[in-house]
Parts: sequence; C-alpha cells; structure tokens
Amino acid sequence: MAHGDGQPGSAGDGTDSGAPSHTQGTLVIRTWWEPDHVHGFRARVTSQLPEAGQTTVTTADPEEVLAVVRHWLLSRPGTDNQ
Repeated sequence: MAHGDGQPGSAGDGTDSGAPSHTQGTLVIRTWWEPDHVHGFRARVTSQLPEAGQTTVTTADPEEVLAVVRHWLLSRPGTDNQ
C-alpha cells in the first residue's frame, strides 16, 4: 500500500496526479464564538477557484455556511450539476 504526503495528487490519496490544476480549488472555514452577541456564532468562509478568483463570506448563520459549502461543492467539475 502506498502512502502519500497528504498533498493533492500524491500517491495514496485517491486523486489523479495527472489532473489539470484548473479542477482544484480551496475552501477554508474559520469559526469563532463572540459571547457578547445574542447569536455568538461567527464564521468566515473563503473559497478560491482558478476560474472565479477568491470569494469571502462572513456570517452569523450556520445554515449560510452550509449553503456556501454546498454551492462550492456543486459548482466543481465532475458533480451532477456540471
């Protein structure tokens, strides 16, 4: 069994190392709690796609975080929505 270094396209991570880089993207979710607010939950979702550039959404709604992630995933090549 091959073990990769955890990087996309490395042996053992299940990805095709010959895949074009335009099929890759990054999504980072940062969450924190602000106890001085009624709804203390806060999140910042930053995504980057080669074809769309970088987008950042800041929200206090966990459902909005899920919606942003769902939209990002479904806009990726190879999903049923493409």
